[in-house]
Amino acid sequence: MRPVLMRFPILALAGALAVGCGGSGGSQPTTPTPTPAPAASTPACAVAPNETPGPVTDPDGPFFHQVVAARTSDGVSIRDARQVLDHASVPDGVRMSDGSIRIYYVNGAEGAVWVARMDGDLVTPIAPISLDGVLRPRGVVDPDATRLSDGRIRLAYLSGFGAPGSATVRAMCLADSTDGERFTVVGAAVSFGAGDTTTDPSMVRLRSGNWLMAMSRGQTTVLARSGDGAIFTVGETLSFGGVPELATTGDGRVRLYVCANGIESYVSANDGATWQREATVVAPGGSARIVCDPSMVAETDVFLYKTAG
Repeated sequence: MRPVLMRFPILALAGALAVGCGGSGGSQPTTPTPTPAPAASTPACAVAPNETPGPVTDPDGPFFHQVVAARTSDGVSIRDARQVLDHASVPDGVRMSDGSIRIYYVNGAEGAVWVARMDGDLVTPIAPISLDGVLRPRGVVDPDATRLSDGRIRLAYLSGFGAPGSATVRAMCLADSTDGERFTVVGAAVSFGAGDTTTDPSMVRLRSGNWLMAMSRGQTTVLARSGDGAIFTVGETLSFGGVPELATTGDGRVRLYVCANGIESYVSANDGATWQREATVVAPGGSARIVCDPSMVAETDVFLYKTAG
């Protein structure tokens, strides 16, 4: 697919930090983050090539979705929203060490997870990501990116995605990259039984050094926790909405964005033990039939989400 340049003005990254304007894609506490064990023992994280890449023809699928970028100074009030990618779905952004932004998304025209580069007001699709040297790996969707304290980009994603009723075993897998494009699979964060339909991971490192992951199960959100950021233990289910995004605020709280009547936010002052509703971040309506898949790009003023007409 030919790269397309699209313009989107954002605030200068220097000085863009604000209380509440954090996210899972940002730099993490300076305690070194361990690398998970190799994924060889987790079949669901094994990488296989997509032998039939091409447009996703599902009329409700990512070919008919768009990625929108907006600006925010507090993580809940957005402005200057505009489309930056077409035929693109489930976006997630991360600020790189050089200050540029990478946007990970499912490319509905190509049938793979792609990465785009965002420099100031320019968004340029780059290429599909690779896992263990394989471009367009099969069954990989729902990317969520985090920059670790050593500059690596850690990607959490759903592996084993297939047609409804498929017997393929699923897992939330982790992969690391030094350039944000070529990833090495390092392990399964959460493994599921046959028939499980959990999707859309988002993870963040808490002020305690522990990690919190949120996942979508229909119109609910499932939380999981980890002490090392490698293996997560599934815990409670929240009824606020699905397709979650986790972020941290400048004062150490955790923010949870969910899809529920648009995009809503909740906050927690105790690392996700209890939550309080905060705001409607993106209201439904207008020309968009769907408004979902939020991503707060940490250490920037950029807020991403998906729409569909």
